Amino acid sequence: MSHLAIYRKYRPFNFDEVSGQKVITTILKNAINNNNISHAYLFTGPRGTGKTSIAKIFARTINCENLINLNPCNQCDSCLNSSSKECVDIIEVDAASNNGVDEIRELKSKINIVPSFLKYKIYIIDEVHMLSIGAFNALLKTLEEPPSHVIFILATTEIQKVPSTILSRCQVLEFKKISSIDMKNRIIEICDKEKIEISNEAIDEIISSSDGCMRDALSLLEKINSYCNSKIELEDVRTVCDKPSKKEIISLIDLILSKDIINSIDRVNTLYQNNYDLIYIVEDIIKELDDRIFIKKDRNKELQDLLSEMIKIYDKMKSSSVSKKIIFEVGLLDIANNIENISREIFSEKKTEEQCVDPIKLENDTIVKEENLKETNKFSNADFKTIRINNTFVNANKEFLNNIKNKWLELKNYAFDKENGAIICNLLDGSPVVASNEYVVIDYLYSSLADKLNEEYKKIEKILNDYLQLNYHIVAISDSEWNEARTEYIKKLNNNEKYNIIDDKYIVLTDNNSKKEVRKDQEIIDNKIYELFDSVDIEIK
Repeated sequence: MSHLAIYRKYRPFNFDEVSGQKVITTILKNAINNNNISHAYLFTGPRGTGKTSIAKIFARTINCENLINLNPCNQCDSCLNSSSKECVDIIEVDAASNNGVDEIRELKSKINIVPSFLKYKIYIIDEVHMLSIGAFNALLKTLEEPPSHVIFILATTEIQKVPSTILSRCQVLEFKKISSIDMKNRIIEICDKEKIEISNEAIDEIISSSDGCMRDALSLLEKINSYCNSKIELEDVRTVCDKPSKKEIISLIDLILSKDIINSIDRVNTLYQNNYDLIYIVEDIIKELDDRIFIKKDRNKELQDLLSEMIKIYDKMKSSSVSKKIIFEVGLLDIANNIENISREIFSEKKTEEQCVDPIKLENDTIVKEENLKETNKFSNADFKTIRINNTFVNANKEFLNNIKNKWLELKNYAFDKENGAIICNLLDGSPVVASNEYVVIDYLYSSLADKLNEEYKKIEKILNDYLQLNYHIVAISDSEWNEARTEYIKKLNNNEKYNIIDDKYIVLTDNNSKKEVRKDQEIIDNKIYELFDSVDIEIK
């Protein structure tokens, strides 16, 4: 039982060994260098992206006696102590199984005890979103004002479930999925050390199957290596992952496009009987179509519509309790009917992206009209996003986007600005995805962060103008929202309708206003209470 899993064997032991989280490691290293360490951090992002590993590295680094380039030396007494399983000053708490009030109260009862050996006592609370409301409330005061020798590091994959009262007391660092380049470099490095022979195509397939999760990629690599007796090839990866060959995927796409619905469904049945995962098949079809349309620049309208329909099927298969096979087959019937109707217009004149226009719909499926805006004068965050996405598409141009992307990297120079450093770090977590001469859409992994930034859009626009000389109206959206907007854009690419600019001066974010009104009302009430009970110690809840 001495075997150690590859992902554990090659877990990074210092900041420089971490793959794909350069912004995060730079922020933490600079905080250490400037002696500007926060009392509480919250690491958020997808699983397998380094949250727990970086938490442990950070814990060792701030306690190290002989730092080497802002990395732990891993040789001094503090490093050796903090790396051992017996270390009592680095406490890891699994909130998934210790999520009650009693567990947090026990933690609080020991928090004032000074570290036994290290300089700092570190509490790493993993899956913190699993804590109960009572446990969060019990943690709140301690998290806000812990003893000087205590540092909290909270980690979560679902930041939307963490109360805002907790978020506001932490420095939030958002981890991104590991890029394909970083994952490939790491896999090649490990394969060289483990003497694993593997083709480039096989590595690419492992990366594709891991969806930005390094832990999944390394676990899959080990599993495939156990399956193979020689060099790992593409088909070995697809076999272990229950995926049909690329040739079978292309053949299925051709059957669907040729409107051969009987053989299409028969092919799906054959793949299903061979124990292939239908979700993976739909994913592969989407990737193949995406590659043809956006990489190979094949703007065939049938391909575009097939991509839109396959995305809908994928969403239904992921969210519905109905049999995936039934959803797939019904979807193929719908696609056959749609493609048959479209095929009559396949030779019609195509429009460029700049000519493509269509008013985007709101969540309630009503089209935004400028006169309606004048009447209501107040809009939610969802409306704000819809309007600004619409305005961006009016004059969307790749040159504008490239210009913004080039300047975006310069924001790193201001990550530690005293006044705006926190909001700039949040901006760096996003990526510009479409831009016009006046508007830019910024994509984020989570809608919670996007919504938070939208509430401060005027401040952000001023920051971009002051620091980067970018005079733009911004809107932040999540990955899923961007996928919807892009799909809608593709679907309408050849329509003759036009995007119309909606005047931003009518936009008022109701969420901001309501919060301000609540704060103002609460302030009046609090002041009145203090007047009435002037000589009594009171606590307002």
